[in-house]
Amino acid sequence: MDAHDLVESALDVMHAHGPLDDDQTLLGLQNGGDLLPDWDDDWVVLEREWLRQLRLHALDTLSERLARQGLPALALEAALASIRIEPLRESAHRAVVSAHLAEGNLHEALRHCHAFRHLLRAALGIEPSVRFARMIPQTEQ
Repeated sequence: MDAHDLVESALDVMHAHGPLDDDQTLLGLQNGGDLLPDWDDDWVVLEREWLRQLRLHALDTLSERLARQGLPALALEAALASIRIEPLRESAHRAVVSAHLAEGNLHEALRHCHAFRHLLRAALGIEPSVRFARMIPQTEQ
């Protein structure tokens, strides 16, 4: 997917334009690569980061929209794609937990909550946000 297509797809998803049954949108957002990965010019670094953030926000939004439409498996795919790009991004982990809960997979939701908590502690020495911890209130977070 070229940069223009990525921007167009991401903005369509974030502004609720276009159908979500278009597999190309999900595939493009999941599989899009970095802009000119071997270049380190200042302008490329800034554009690359802008595109990365846009892609992450679009995947988060896509996951939320798919979950609301009763498509938790696809919502999970979008959330996991976001985690592959940025493993410490809490919004993507919240989307994973939400998708598991939407499918009625409490065990998977709990497992993911504990795994993310461990990841944050190991990588940054911090706990997930209160918002994340409240997703499953009956567990010890």
